[in-house]
Amino acid sequence: MDTHIATCLDLIQIQNSFRYGRMEVIPLFSSQDAGPEYLTLGHALAQNRILITEVSTQGAVPQLKVVNKGKTPILLIDGEEIAGAKQNRVLNTSIIVPGESEIEIPVSCTEHGRWAYSSPAFHDSRVMMDYKIRARKMASVSMSMKHRESRASDQMEIWDEISEMSKKAKVSSPTGAMKDVFESKVDEMHRYLEAFLLQPGQQGVIVYLDGRPAGIEFLSRPEAYARVHDKIIRSYVMEALIEEESPAAPPKKPEHAQEFLKRVAACTAESYPAVGLGTEFRLEGKDIIGSALVYEGVVIHMACFTGHGWGSTHEDGRMAGYRTRRSSQAWRGEEMRRGGRGPSRPGDTYVY
Repeated sequence: MDTHIATCLDLIQIQNSFRYGRMEVIPLFSSQDAGPEYLTLGHALAQNRILITEVSTQGAVPQLKVVNKGKTPILLIDGEEIAGAKQNRVLNTSIIVPGESEIEIPVSCTEHGRWAYSSPAFHDSRVMMDYKIRARKMASVSMSMKHRESRASDQMEIWDEISEMSKKAKVSSPTGAMKDVFESKVDEMHRYLEAFLLQPGQQGVIVYLDGRPAGIEFLSRPEAYARVHDKIIRSYVMEALIEEESPAAPPKKPEHAQEFLKRVAACTAESYPAVGLGTEFRLEGKDIIGSALVYEGVVIHMACFTGHGWGSTHEDGRMAGYRTRRSSQAWRGEEMRRGGRGPSRPGDTYVY
């Protein structure tokens, strides 16, 4: 484990926890140095300090162009969704966009049935990808980085997972948009948000579902975490709502938060130069997949997920989600009936 990540985990403090429905939320605090200043995606968009567009008029599903208009770096968080342009997308990894710069970023599509401009640029959809789909995306991106030196996701798996989520939520979206599913659950989600209010100085969260740790999210600066708190909570609430009729039985021996943190600390970490500033670490451990972005000696953002039997993210042990539970011939046949490969332009490639 990288020493900066290990130190970050060691300095995390837990004061209390809150429970509602199937969820338990544990706010995280830290004595870690807050590190360099940065803006979050929503904040930067609201202040017109960032412009996110397709890479060209024709567009390319797996990449977008980002322009940071100001001097302050901007943090884009893995799993955050942006809406507009030719189709909605999510970030494939966390990225610090340098001040006064233009870069291309790796993304995945979350709107299978649209490939036409709804706006010239993207805006904040205020949605963070459902945590289970985000975790599977993280596993496929880690595999791509390890074997292909690419941050590509398994795009067809993501479409399949969103489709399955929509069915469970009993939501029919005309464009297969993940955002439409979240918007259909606004009232139910509000009750959870009221139960899990942001705490003063909070920098992260550990979330339990049915008595089991589901994931951890941590940001270096309390003011940055405050801006994404609701997004993160809703990403777990979605799973609690769509599986409400068949919750898992609680474990006979619950894993306490400190034990979970030790399990995260025991993960292996492979490092890569980040897309923007800093160093990106891909974390892998027993039943855990995660990532951390380190810049100027500080963990700027870290997210880990558990409970899915990740094993190893190598070619033979990859996570294929619902797609492996279908016949590949049946899937390809359905894609042909839809007119090919959905909204992708000819020549786009994905990880299969």
